[in-house]
Parts: sequence; structure tokens; C-alpha cells
Amino acid sequence: MTKVKLASTIMLGRDNNGTLEILLVKRNKALAFAGGVWVFPGGKIDDDELERGKDELDAAKLAGVREMKEETDVDVEADQLIFYRHWTTPAAEPRRYATYFFFGATNTSSKVTIDDSEIKDYKWLSPQAALNELSNKKMRMMPPTMMSLQLIKKCTSTTEARKVLEQEKPIHVLPVVQMMDSKIICLYKGDAGYVAEDFAKTGARHRLTIDMVNGTFDFEFNGCDEDILPVNGGMHL
Repeated sequence: MTKVKLASTIMLGRDNNGTLEILLVKRNKALAFAGGVWVFPGGKIDDDELERGKDELDAAKLAGVREMKEETDVDVEADQLIFYRHWTTPAAEPRRYATYFFFGATNTSSKVTIDDSEIKDYKWLSPQAALNELSNKKMRMMPPTMMSLQLIKKCTSTTEARKVLEQEKPIHVLPVVQMMDSKIICLYKGDAGYVAEDFAKTGARHRLTIDMVNGTFDFEFNGCDEDILPVNGGMHL
């Protein structure tokens, strides 16, 4: 069984001329995991951070701050981070991570410097602009990144984004994923086919379908039990 490694990432926002912008970095396409994909800065939680942290969540904040500095040279404060999601890589993947997702804020004076090794490029984009780039096949992203941007796509400032995410109950997500023709289908807890990994089973829907040919994506959430929270906050893609 593949070992699940602990990881941390920060969706970093800034206010720029009345617009909320999020920092996205492009991973080197030569990397074994998520090569060539646009992500939020982040990486594995080190053993010493687990020792120094009050608990795993605290260690994840320390790791997120360190990774942000290493990958972008931007400083953020651990106590200012908002924990809003926890994603675990699907069981079928050869490399698996249990990743804490945080939101943090900086200002336009923060200069981004990448190493041009693990990280090859960066962009500051509004959440909607980033999703448009995804739809137009100009950027590749994984579902956790897409869903995170979706959560705050209507926000116009870091204050608004912080308020939205502070109201969110952090959800622990373990997707079931299958490739069908040119589509990637991700099932989440509450979907009728989630437990049996039966993608054709009728009933409740809690899934994301990504069309790799057309660059479109569709999120479905209906008929689920009341205690099931939608992974994208209930907003439609």
C-alpha cells in the first residue's frame, strides 16, 4: 500500500487595484508528481515541524510558511492562516499526499522570486481569470486547486475571501477517480457510487467531471444527506 505523506499548501491572496489576486506557481514538467501543473505554493511537512508543532494542524501551518518562503521568497505569518480544506490523494495514485489547504494574504509590495528549478513560472490572477485560463486550456490544474478558486471566485478582496473561508467548515476530502473516454470523473462522499466505486450507479450526485478535450468541467451536488457538505461550497462551476 502506498504511504500517504503529510503536506501543506497556501492559497495566497493580495489586493490589487480593487481586485483579489491569487498566486499560482507552475511546477517543473520533469517532476514526478504534478509535473507542469499550476498549483498553490506548498510541499511536504518535515519531521521537525511535526515535533515543533502543537499538533498536526500547527505543523502544517509551519510547513506552509516554510514552503512559501522556499518557493516564492514571500513571507507569511502562520497565525494568520485559515484552514479550509484537507485533500487526500486517491488510493489508486502511486504518490499520495494528505494535504492541508490554507488561505493567507500579502500585499503588492511582496516580490515573488522563484527558483527556476522545481518552480518554473508564477502568475497573480483573480480566481475567475484563473478558472478561465483553465477552461481555455492555457493552464493545467488539479481538482483541489480548481475547487479552491471556485470557493472565492466572487470575492473582490482578501478581506472578503477571508470572511468566506472563515465561515467554511473544513472538509476532509478523499476522491474516487476514474478516466472514462476523454473525461476524468471525481466522486466525493455522498455520491451514490462513492462507496462501491460505481460511477454508473443512479442516485445522489456529488462529483466533478472534467472534459479533457473541450476543457470544460461540471460539478454536480444534489440528493445528498443533509450532513454532507459540498466540496466546492455549494457554488456551481
